[in-house]
Amino acid sequence: MNGCVRLLAGIAIVLAAALAARAQSAEPLPAPIPTGPDDLENAARAQGASLIPSCRFAGARCGYLDRSGKTVIAPQFDWVDLFVGDRALVGSGGKYGAIDTTGRYAVAPTYASMSRFDRGLALVVVGNRLGAINEDGRAIVPAEHGAIIRIADEAFLVAEPPYAVGRQPDPLGRNVAPYAYGKRWGIVASGGSWIVRPSFAQVSMLSEDPIGLFFASDSMRDNVGWQLIRADGSPVNTERFDHVQLIQRADDRAIVQRGGRWGAVNGKGDIAIDLKFDWLGYFRDGWAPYRLAGREGRIDRDGNILSDAVAQPPSWNGKVGAVVDGKLLYTDRAGTVLLGTDHPKCPDGRHLRFEQGNWTILTADDTPAPAVAFRYVQLACNGPSVVQYDNKWGFISVDGKLLAGRYFDRAQAFHDGIATIVDNGLWAVIGEDGSPLLGPLKLARGTATSGTGVYSIEFEEGYRTLDKALLAELVRDPSVLTHRLAPRLPWSEGLAAQLDDKTGRWGFIDATKNFVIAPQFDAVSPFHRGSAWAAFPDRREWCSIDKAGNIVSAVQCRCGQPIMRLEHYTPPPNVACYDDGIRIVRGMPVIRGTAH
Repeated sequence: MNGCVRLLAGIAIVLAAALAARAQSAEPLPAPIPTGPDDLENAARAQGASLIPSCRFAGARCGYLDRSGKTVIAPQFDWVDLFVGDRALVGSGGKYGAIDTTGRYAVAPTYASMSRFDRGLALVVVGNRLGAINEDGRAIVPAEHGAIIRIADEAFLVAEPPYAVGRQPDPLGRNVAPYAYGKRWGIVASGGSWIVRPSFAQVSMLSEDPIGLFFASDSMRDNVGWQLIRADGSPVNTERFDHVQLIQRADDRAIVQRGGRWGAVNGKGDIAIDLKFDWLGYFRDGWAPYRLAGREGRIDRDGNILSDAVAQPPSWNGKVGAVVDGKLLYTDRAGTVLLGTDHPKCPDGRHLRFEQGNWTILTADDTPAPAVAFRYVQLACNGPSVVQYDNKWGFISVDGKLLAGRYFDRAQAFHDGIATIVDNGLWAVIGEDGSPLLGPLKLARGTATSGTGVYSIEFEEGYRTLDKALLAELVRDPSVLTHRLAPRLPWSEGLAAQLDDKTGRWGFIDATKNFVIAPQFDAVSPFHRGSAWAAFPDRREWCSIDKAGNIVSAVQCRCGQPIMRLEHYTPPPNVACYDDGIRIVRGMPVIRGTAH
C-alpha cells in the first residue's frame, strides 16, 4: 500500500514537472493580434495589474501581457484569469489549474472546476464534491462537501454534498449569503476533522473577512431565528433576528431586523443601535438611511439622527411622474395624484406644479414658463429640460422657450451640451441652442444611454461614447452611421460570436476578423473559461463547445437554452423545447461591449 502511494505521488510530481516545462519556451514570445480587448483584460488594466490576461493571440490562445502590451507569459492556455497575489487560475484541455508569475504550473490542470484563490486558498471540484487547496495544490479541506466557506483561519462552514456540478465555485471569501436548498451546514477544521457536524439549516456571513462569527438558523423558512455563532459552534448570545445583513467593514455595523423593527450589531455581535426603526439601509461613510414614524433621513453609527424630513412615498406605491434635477417625483399608479411633500426647486426658483395629471414649469414667482401643461417633465436646472406634449417630445430652455421651435418623436436628455432626437425615423444630434449638429440620417447602429446620461453608439470595435470629439469625427463622415454592422457578441477570450449574413448562422471570429469556428449554429453564448454554448440545428440541442468548435464531451447537451435564467416561466404549449429556447435567446439585445 505504501509503495502504491509513493508511486502515485511520483507520477503527480512528474506530471507537474512536465506541465511546468511546457509552460516555458525558448522561442520568441508572440505578440497579441491588434483588436479590442475583452472585459477581463480591461479589468486588469483598470486595477493596475502588472500581468494582463489576454486571449488576443492566434487561435484565441491565452497568455499574459505587461502594461506596455508585450507578451511575458506565452499564449498556451485555453483560458486565463486575473492574478490574485502570485497565482492565477488557468484552463487547459477542459481542466483547471493555477500558474505562478513566471507562467509555471503551481497547481496542475487536473480539476473539473476551480475558483480563484482567496487568502491563499481556492475551491476545487472533484466529481460532485467540493474541497479547498492551498497555493501549492495541497488539500486543506478534503473534497467531500457541497459548499465551503471560510469563517476563521482554521475553520470552515461546509454544506452536505453533493455540489451542483456545472456551476463555477465562488472564491472562499465571496459567498457571503450561501444557499444550499434542503442541506444542512456544519463546521470543519483545516485537515477536514469535524468541529460541528451538519446541524444548521441556513447560514449567513457576518463579514466578508474570516472573523470567526456567522449567523445561523435552525429553520429552512425565511426570516426565522437567525443567531450569531462562533467558529466552535457556540452561540455568541441569546439574541435572535428575523433578518440579517453583512457588516460594513469601515463602519463596523451590520443591519438586523426583528418583529418589524430595525437596528444594527457590531463586529462582536453586540447590539450597537437599538431595534427601533421602521427601516434601515446599509451603512456607508459613517451613516445609513432610515425611516421612522413617517420621517426619513440619515443616522450615524450610534443611531443618532443626522438629518430628518417628511418621508417620501416608496416607489412601489406609485410611478415616476416627473424629475427635478435628478430627484424623482411620484404619482399614484393612475397618474392623477401627486405623492409625497418634498418637491424640490432649482437654485433659480423654477419648480413644477401638478394639476389634473399634467405638469407645468413655474418660475420662482409661480409664473408658468411656458404656459403649457406637459404630460411629463424632466426639469434640468442647468440646461434644457425634456418634456412630453401630445405624445411628442421636446426641450424647454432655462428661459421657458421651446428649443428648435418644435417637438420630436423621441428625445434624450442633454449631456455635455448635446442631445439626440428621432423624428420621422431619422436620427440627429442637436446643441443646447436647438441647432442641428449631426444628421438627420437613417441610423443603422445600436445606441445606449447609461444611468448617468452618457450616450454611446455602436462601432465595429464596440460602443463609443458620443462626446464632442466623436461628434466632430462623425460630422466629417456621417455615412459610417448608415452602414449596418453584422450582429456580433462582445469579444470574449479572444473570440467574438458573429452572425453570417450569407448563411444566417452564428460562428466565431478571431482577432483577424476571420471565422475560426464556421457559421453553423442557430444561436451561441460568448466564451467563458474556454467554452461556449452553441445551438446545433441538426441535433436540435444546445451543446458546450471548445475553441476549435468541438463538443465538450464532459458537459451534457440539452434541449433548452442554457444562457438565460428565467423565473416563473412556462413554455408555450405545442412548441418544441429547442425552438422555444432559440426564440428566447434571439430576443436578447446584442451588445458588442465598450470600446477602449
